[in-house]
Amino acid sequence: MRKFSGVQTITFDVYGTLVDWRYSIGSFIAKYISQDAVEEYFECDIKEVSTYRLYKDILKTCLRKIMDKRGLSYRDELGDAFVRAFAKSPPFPDTIYGLHLLKKMGYKTGVISNTDRDLVEVTLYGLRELIDYVVTAQDTGFYKPDPRAFTRALEIMGVSKEKILHVSAYPQYDLETAERLGIRNIHLNRYGYKWSPEIRSLDELSDLLSGE
Repeated sequence: MRKFSGVQTITFDVYGTLVDWRYSIGSFIAKYISQDAVEEYFECDIKEVSTYRLYKDILKTCLRKIMDKRGLSYRDELGDAFVRAFAKSPPFPDTIYGLHLLKKMGYKTGVISNTDRDLVEVTLYGLRELIDYVVTAQDTGFYKPDPRAFTRALEIMGVSKEKILHVSAYPQYDLETAERLGIRNIHLNRYGYKWSPEIRSLDELSDLLSGE
C-alpha cells in the first residue's frame, strides 16, 4: 500500500506552519522587552498549553512572566497589543500557493490550531476559501500535544484518521502525537527539527502526493 493512499483531507498546524508566528511574536518581544527574551516566550508557551484556558490568556501570561523576570512593568494595553500582533502573523511565502495546489488536486483542507476562534479568524482572513475545516483548542477544550486535541478535532470534522494527513513544523506539538494516534503526518521543515518524512516548502506536498 502506498504511504498516502486513501488520504482525502490534509490538516495543518497554523502558527509556525502556515503563518510565521516567530516573526510576529519575536519582533514584538524584541522591541518591547529584549531579543534574548524571545526563546523564553516559546519555552513558556509549550508549558502553559498543558492546561486549557483561552489562548489569549496564555499569550498574556507568558508576556508578563518574561517582563517580570526583567523587572519590567506589564500593562494591559501592551498585552492586548501582543495578542493582536500574534493574530496578525503573516503567511509564509509558500503557504497560499501550496494550499491552492492541494485544493486543485481535490483535497479537503483543515487546520487544528492551539488558539481561540476569534484569533484564528483574524489570522486566516483572506485564506478561508482555501480551508474547509477550522478547529481550535477552544472547540476541543484541549491544546496539542494532548491527543484529545486531535481526536476531538477529527470528530468535529467528521473525518476518520485513516483519511487524514497532518502537516506541521513541530514534532513536539503535533507530529509525535499524530504518530502515536496512527495519523499519517509530514514534517514541514521550517526550523530544523528532525522528523521523517519531511518537505521544505508547502508546494512540495502536491508533488509528493501526485507521485504516489
